[in-house]
Amino acid sequence: MMSLDPQVLEIYKNKPAPPTSFNIADMRRNADLTFNDNEEVISIYKFEDRMISSCLPIRIYYPNEKSNLPVMLYFHGGGFVMHNIQSHDSLCRKLSIECDCIVVSVGYRLAPENKYPACIDDGYIALNWVYENAKSFGWNKNKIILSGDSAGATICASLALKSLYKSGPSIYALVLFYGMFGAVDFDSDSMKKYGNGEYVLPQNMAEWCTTQYVPENADPDDPFLNPGKAKNYSGFPKSLIISGEYDPLRDDSKKFYELLKNSGNETDLVCIEGVMHGFMLYWNRLDKAKDLIKYINNWLSK
Repeated sequence: MMSLDPQVLEIYKNKPAPPTSFNIADMRRNADLTFNDNEEVISIYKFEDRMISSCLPIRIYYPNEKSNLPVMLYFHGGGFVMHNIQSHDSLCRKLSIECDCIVVSVGYRLAPENKYPACIDDGYIALNWVYENAKSFGWNKNKIILSGDSAGATICASLALKSLYKSGPSIYALVLFYGMFGAVDFDSDSMKKYGNGEYVLPQNMAEWCTTQYVPENADPDDPFLNPGKAKNYSGFPKSLIISGEYDPLRDDSKKFYELLKNSGNETDLVCIEGVMHGFMLYWNRLDKAKDLIKYINNWLSK
């Protein structure tokens, strides 16, 4: 095991002490202050905000004026309780440009106001909308990519299962950054090592977010709630699963990869050395994140 990347250590210089209690309003406020991209970090050919299904906001990013491009639905992270389209604006711009694809960022409903399955329902609405409107927007409905970080990665995996089980839109590929798949419990080795609050995602925060998101009567084996609990992965889209060496959820990503791979699916696992959970939100400051985005482009082009 190597040490934390020097660029991560630079970010950690001003990192506050891990919280001991959690308040939804404070968490959202602090997340907005830290991550909302209020300045244009990276320019892009064009973007537009839309509302679909009456009340579901999306932002569409166009890397250039070409038509018939792949389209990536992006679902932001934030423990199902915080973050939004704006917090991931620069990352979506970067993915659109580097991967030469249209990105549709989805502003799904958050818990605890809207518990499971609200975000999955919103995601499935967005997936069907992208598929049905491909011709009018000029993207390729046969190359729909689902991508997301943390909670967003979980949503993507759940949507892939839902579309597969319900014969929904065909999904070309998944790019999943450090999701919470439920393939292992919170007593995993990586959670014990890195869930103490020093590496972005303390175990008590992960557990708290889960209680905000999951209804009391939910079935823990529901595959759309915990995609790592599914009984059948046959026909799952090709998937790139990404974790960080110091990520408390690292073992969950590895186990989910193994479940997909052992079911005969085209699946790759990449563990980035020296980085923590949530490192993609710092892509502009981390060379390893920038290199990873280039890798993703090559992987999608295979």
